[in-house]
Amino acid sequence: MNVLHSHLMWKKTYFCHTYQETPMKRTKNLKITPSTHEILKKYCDENGLKMFAFVEKIIKEKCDKPKDMYGE
Repeated sequence: MNVLHSHLMWKKTYFCHTYQETPMKRTKNLKITPSTHEILKKYCDENGLKMFAFVEKIIKEKCDKPKDMYGE
């Protein structure tokens, strides 16, 4: 079995296991202006980031309520 074939088999196995165990939740679209998209894209490209992951991280950091000392 060549390297490419074994890699593809691994990806298929990983995909099937991951999404059968935890089905992918439906994503939501977020509308932003083209100029904001360009700023975001340029920043993410320069820093090796994925736009969707970066936006999710920022939203969670800015919008999640901090937990109190009891973790609630």
